Amino acid sequence: MMQNPKSLALKKFMVQVMGNKAAPYDDLFTRLGTSIVTDNDLKIFGEMVNDILGIGYRKAVEDYRGQLEKLGIGVSLITKD
Repeated sequence: MMQNPKSLALKKFMVQVMGNKAAPYDDLFTRLGTSIVTDNDLKIFGEMVNDILGIGYRKAVEDYRGQLEKLGIGVSLITKD
């Protein structure tokens, strides 16, 4: 049986994003890959992952902003939406 090339691209993308933490999720990526069938599906999935990472990053900055400012370290975050 030939594997969906979008599934392979999904796995490669997730390994790039997650590094060695991706391995435990390989079976999940395989199952998700059956739903990622068009270039647009893969593009939208990548954008969603990027948005999730960006939200997490901005939250972390906001969570630590007060602590860093107490240490005399100014924090500003400029986003490009």
